[in-house]
Amino acid sequence: MKYILFIWMIIPLTIESSTSEQLNDFFDSDLTFTQTSLNKNKNLIEESEGIFKRLEDNTIVIEISTPFRENYFIDKNKIEIHDLDFDQVRIIRREDIKENIFLGYLVDGFDDSYITSELNDYEFKLKINEQNINLKFINKNHLQVKFKDNMDINNLINFYK
Repeated sequence: MKYILFIWMIIPLTIESSTSEQLNDFFDSDLTFTQTSLNKNKNLIEESEGIFKRLEDNTIVIEISTPFRENYFIDKNKIEIHDLDFDQVRIIRREDIKENIFLGYLVDGFDDSYITSELNDYEFKLKINEQNINLKFINKNHLQVKFKDNMDINNLINFYK
């Protein structure tokens, strides 16, 4: 009887969560990130660094520290951009930026129905319409995201817990 009880206690620990649950759990943490963007047309590489936070009301706060100091407050309805260097605030309605699929996932949560392939336990692709997003867990504290944005710029974002 002791062994049966012990087995039932271990089984829940071995059941893996879905890919969307892993991603949603990861982005519920405070993260740092580095983003590298490659504009092949202009032969230009740009890098930025910052912090990603999710507040209790599900608002996302992104603080960019380099190369420009900006804060983004993102909720289901809008993005509020604070340019700290020029003391300016700009508000963009979310419906005006439907093309940013990754932003939609961050705000609304990830959904397994959009995962088009899982290459292995830590690498997979998301697709909506014609946009692909490649995600790879380097380890449990490091997620790498690759995508081409609507301006045909290649982006690589490394998120760290």
